[in-house]
Amino acid sequence: MRYARLDTDKEKVRQERGCKRYIYVLLVRYPDIFSKLFRILSRCKYTHASIGLSDSDGVFYSYVTKGFRIELPERHPTFRKKEVPCRLYRVEVSDEIHCETRAALDDHAKRARNYKYNNWGLALCFMRIAYPIRNRFFCSQFVSEMLAQLRAVSLHKHTALYLPDDFERTQGLDLCFSGYLSQLGSRPQSSAVLARWNQTVMHFSVR
Repeated sequence: MRYARLDTDKEKVRQERGCKRYIYVLLVRYPDIFSKLFRILSRCKYTHASIGLSDSDGVFYSYVTKGFRIELPERHPTFRKKEVPCRLYRVEVSDEIHCETRAALDDHAKRARNYKYNNWGLALCFMRIAYPIRNRFFCSQFVSEMLAQLRAVSLHKHTALYLPDDFERTQGLDLCFSGYLSQLGSRPQSSAVLARWNQTVMHFSVR
């Protein structure tokens, strides 16, 4: 599914300037009851996945039980004063794929009311049964859908079977940070992801 195309002249200018574009995948483990239950059922170290872009004002996108969510992890680096373990992965992409990804994520944000959380899909995923439902996603399914549709990386299983830990084994994603959310924004190599904040962005509170 194609979302947008960059003008080839603009792409050449960016390439000549040596500007690199990345898609980021953020894995976190919240210390709440839902996450503890998720870990028991999935046997995953991490309980939530979200996707972001370089030069995107530190914004990540994902799904929670209330539906589509735009996340600002640097503004919420802890959960009830507890540290939140995380891992940040990235893949370098062309300007075209970067632009298409931004268009796809903007489309989800504009039509957020049309999308819901895929409860049945997640339950069946625990049993290794792929059950995609139109306009319904759970967090890691959504992230893998974006990566698959835009050909950013090669996935090793159906998107409806993807759980957060599966991104650690996805070829093409490079680990660029491992630690806590509270440390992420202060690291120089993370500045491309978490440097600026868009004051008009919609925000939903952390679980």
